[in-house]
Amino acid sequence: MREYIIIDVSELDNLNFDELATTSKETARRSLDGTKAIVSFDELPAYFSFATTYSEEQLLELINNTDWNEEEE
Repeated sequence: MREYIIIDVSELDNLNFDELATTSKETARRSLDGTKAIVSFDELPAYFSFATTYSEEQLLELINNTDWNEEEE
């Protein structure tokens, strides 16, 4: 089952995208302020063992705010 983590954008350069469902640093979704990115994977790489993981449902609930989406007027 696909899972997700949120990382600092600065960490994108250090990732092995062969181990991830996210295909490159350019395709990682970023927060509006550009400081955070979402990375997806099917099997948790060892270097993410410390990270909080989210299901798709949990992630959608979490990012449904102004840090990730523009406010509707």
